[in-house]
Amino acid sequence: MGDAIIADQLTYSYDQLTAVDHIDFSVKEGEILSFLGPNGAGKTTTVKMLTGQLRP
Repeated sequence: MGDAIIADQLTYSYDQLTAVDHIDFSVKEGEILSFLGPNGAGKTTTVKMLTGQLRP
């Protein structure tokens, strides 16, 4: 199976705050992905970039 999601050097900043800093990962078709981490870790920002709600 191929990759369903590929994130390569994904970065996002809000003014001076870097919310997501050069993350890389891929998810193959049929795999399940879970984002775990503390508040403010960039989970929601990453999902918003992957869904097109924010531009990286």
